[in-house]
Amino acid sequence: MKAANALEDFLRKDYEKWRERPYLHEKKNGVERVLTFGEFIGQVNYFAAYLLQCGYAGKNIGIFSPNSLEWMVADIAVMNYVGVSAGFNKDWNYENMVYALRKCDIVCLLYHEDFEELVRRAIAEYPDLQKVRFLCIQREFSACMEEGKQELQELFSLQPQSEDVPAKIVFTSGTTSFPKAVLLSIKNVFAGWRSLGRRVPLNEQDVCYLFLPLNHTYGSIFNFIYSLVFGYQVYLAESIPNMAQEMMAIRPTVFSGVPVVYTWFYEGAKAAGIGLRALFGGRMKYLFCGGAKLGVEIRRDYLGEGMYMMNAYALSETASSFSIDYPDDEDMESVGTVFEDITVKVLEPDADGYGELAVTGDNIFLGYYKDEAATEAAFAEDGYFLTGDIGCIRENRVYLRGRKDTQIALVNGEKVSVAMLEGKVKALHESVRSVKLYVRDGQLTADVYVDAGTAGAEAAEWDSFYGALLEKCNTSLPKYQRIAKWNVYDAARLLK
Repeated sequence: MKAANALEDFLRKDYEKWRERPYLHEKKNGVERVLTFGEFIGQVNYFAAYLLQCGYAGKNIGIFSPNSLEWMVADIAVMNYVGVSAGFNKDWNYENMVYALRKCDIVCLLYHEDFEELVRRAIAEYPDLQKVRFLCIQREFSACMEEGKQELQELFSLQPQSEDVPAKIVFTSGTTSFPKAVLLSIKNVFAGWRSLGRRVPLNEQDVCYLFLPLNHTYGSIFNFIYSLVFGYQVYLAESIPNMAQEMMAIRPTVFSGVPVVYTWFYEGAKAAGIGLRALFGGRMKYLFCGGAKLGVEIRRDYLGEGMYMMNAYALSETASSFSIDYPDDEDMESVGTVFEDITVKVLEPDADGYGELAVTGDNIFLGYYKDEAATEAAFAEDGYFLTGDIGCIRENRVYLRGRKDTQIALVNGEKVSVAMLEGKVKALHESVRSVKLYVRDGQLTADVYVDAGTAGAEAAEWDSFYGALLEKCNTSLPKYQRIAKWNVYDAARLLK
């Protein structure tokens, strides 16, 4: 029987080819757990059967935990057979957790025992959350999976979801308000594996050391889910401060990180007088760097030791598929070669060829959950997704200049940079959580949202306290850029 989607197809092929091979590794407090491909795929089926038995077909299931084997099992089970898997950031505060639960209509939340207090508080303060099933991973996951195993007649007897329906929610960073919920389908998730395979010949001999959070698209899709495509083993990082020691023991061949991590290793190697390659275990072949561009000097040192350093660029809305360097590319300024399976163009390029990058293809998300206005604004009339990033494309390589800056047109014809002013207001005090700028009655107005716990004054004094700070800020701005009116609110209002 032909699989209904790519995920089901790879699960079936992996079970047939590699069921006895070690697959996922997790070490906690010195104790290692290992799942073979067969064990993992079995647990995916069992947990999916349990959730379906609970009546959660087509529903949104949240996961609020650090990286773990349970996270990985639950994520694939929900995506492939049940409904929508929504990964929460383990570093979220209480307000973010509550917002995501309510915004995304979560019916069941799998949570790590460390978040017990947050869960209890949410149930007590929000009556509507009493309808949510809160499932503690440490106490209940194994029993749920065993119950599903008893329910399931045989592996792969569950009906997989269509590749076109929503299957995954990834939350954006939420720099100016609470995070947007990016909806991805299985088709979106699997849009990039062929382009990745063109760049690096990953196979069952490779070993990936995964420290990126599974609630982000790159860690989830390119490090974890694509291991089902290529057959490599995955080791979860146990301790961020001890990554070098762990990698020297594991000896991985694949690693993905951000510039600050590669800089740590670079500086550590210099200080210790040892080679970079040794710090990564001695077998490292492929290093991927995203989030920002790594410095040329550091990148050359990695390449000099035989480790291919490949810059990557993408967004959650593109399912992390956009551009990655080819391993032998010596261009140190680009952020990768455009994936061959998508179409990218530059809108309104300037004299140097720089304009907003827009993209279309199977990688483009389905929309923001319950936010039609934001979804509509994210697309051009011809259906291309607007990245908001200013860049150019030369010989199919992507070069970035920065984010597109939204501007507010004032009645006098002058234009004000929203990003610049928001940044200045946020810098006034550590308690300023979010800033929204707009024109009302012809005057530039700011709504300032502050964290009550770190505010510089009692609520009754906020207007005068923050007003004085804003007045001081205005003195450093041209007259037309000055904020004429402001309102100060508790950041909790953003939940509404």
